Amino acid sequence: MLFFGTAFSLCSAHWFGVWIGLEINLMAFIPILVQNGLSEEVEAGVKYFLVQAAASALLLFSSMLVFWEYGNWEMKSLSAFSSSFLIFSSLLLKLGMSPFHFWVPSVVSGLSWFCNLLLLTWQKISPLFIVCFFFSMFKELLFIFIMFSCFFGSVGGINQTSVRGLLSYSSIFHVGWMVSSGMISSEVCFFYLFFYSFILIFVLVEFEKQELKTNKQFNSVFLWSGFSRFYISMMILSMGGMPPMLGFFMKWAVLLKLILMKMVTMTIFLIIGSMVSLYYYLVLSFSIMLSSNSNLKVESFWDMKILGLILNFSGVVFLNWIWLLI
Repeated sequence: MLFFGTAFSLCSAHWFGVWIGLEINLMAFIPILVQNGLSEEVEAGVKYFLVQAAASALLLFSSMLVFWEYGNWEMKSLSAFSSSFLIFSSLLLKLGMSPFHFWVPSVVSGLSWFCNLLLLTWQKISPLFIVCFFFSMFKELLFIFIMFSCFFGSVGGINQTSVRGLLSYSSIFHVGWMVSSGMISSEVCFFYLFFYSFILIFVLVEFEKQELKTNKQFNSVFLWSGFSRFYISMMILSMGGMPPMLGFFMKWAVLLKLILMKMVTMTIFLIIGSMVSLYYYLVLSFSIMLSSNSNLKVESFWDMKILGLILNFSGVVFLNWIWLLI
């Protein structure tokens, strides 16, 4: 039902069908959030449900305005500023893009790593591509939202003491990059979301694996084996866009296309936001790598970590593919 709801929204040609697909996706995702029955997960699930229900109600109301004005639910009928702005706001609220990002840190902080993986990757697909489909109607307004996302996503993560909080503000920041890549083409937006999800999978899977070993205490990251600490540090730096890793090349591809499209102002804001966000990624990575552990255990190198590191440092290959496709 989770996957079907997303596919139904993307394949629909009517706003009512988009709303139905998003509702199916929401109703399937809520039981996944609260499946363990922990108080933190239930609280985060209720917060997520209330926010998404409010966004769905706003989307349904604005689509009814479209039907009242044009006599149909077709997405191509969207032209009036009032109804189209409400639809746009509801999608940004579902996406968690600034200035509608208020719910993201509190929800992410209470969920398990697996639920956060779905929340930060799969749940972005439908609203992201619908927003990018209509970006030409709100080009100037969308530029302001991208600036807000870069600012709050980069500055908000500096004072974070929890990894979940840091990942939530990182998600807000990367949403700004995804929407800016969607202004280039849907193919670039897809590849950016794909590579961001790819890196995030390796990071969260390792956190989940180590959390099960250490009774859900992230402070024990300093007791991990040396290779595990090196691996997670490299993947975190890749999310921050440190060259020559995969995260840098996916940002570089977007910046090159934005410069060719004469969007210099947006490019400057994206670069400044990346530099600020890279600061707290470096602080976290240095803290992990430079910590000492006298009880290091010998660990097998033939596992998922080797694959993640190899793909992480082969970003230039993916960049060439993207450049040929776009």
